[in-house]
Amino acid sequence: MEEFKTGKRVAFDEFKLFYESAEKVTDRRNAANRWNYSICIAILGAIAAIISWSLGKPTFLMTGIVCVVLLAAMAALYCTLWVGQIRDLKELNNAKFTVINEMANFVSFGDGSNEKLISYKPFEKEWDALTKAKIAEEVKSINIIALKSSNIEYLIPKAFRILFVLIVVAVPLEGWRNYGTIYKFDQKPDATVQSENKQVVN
Repeated sequence: MEEFKTGKRVAFDEFKLFYESAEKVTDRRNAANRWNYSICIAILGAIAAIISWSLGKPTFLMTGIVCVVLLAAMAALYCTLWVGQIRDLKELNNAKFTVINEMANFVSFGDGSNEKLISYKPFEKEWDALTKAKIAEEVKSINIIALKSSNIEYLIPKAFRILFVLIVVAVPLEGWRNYGTIYKFDQKPDATVQSENKQVVN
């Protein structure tokens, strides 16, 4: 930043452009969260439908359990990807606002006719900030408030991941424990018909 100590300034349009790029990252993150939430809800609906179908047809119970376990396991991995996506976009936002805070001190709000305007090279500095944050794990120490969500944003994907892991564990266990009951319940109508046929023959 030595060049800015000599009275040189940054054009407001460049500052505005870079600020808008930070807003777009935030919008992208919010849109991704909405999309991922919808996918997880749809997966839960599919799991419920498969369980309901397999309970009505005990001969396909094992098929239903396998499908549910595979679907829930893939969904848990997807939630891990979702958490990583949030983390990466938050790091990008933090780097952008770090540069914006530094850049704001040198912005010219005039037409620039009486000032020496030069580029602040914000995207290059953003990359440097990202690299330093990843190497030194300084992301948590960046105290930028504007357009930055708190760690509560991680709560929903982590809650979904726990739920899907519980499904992976609970569904096979409950299917195994209650298979005898379900199978007997399915066989009752046939047994009733056979007993009625015997009575008719007698």
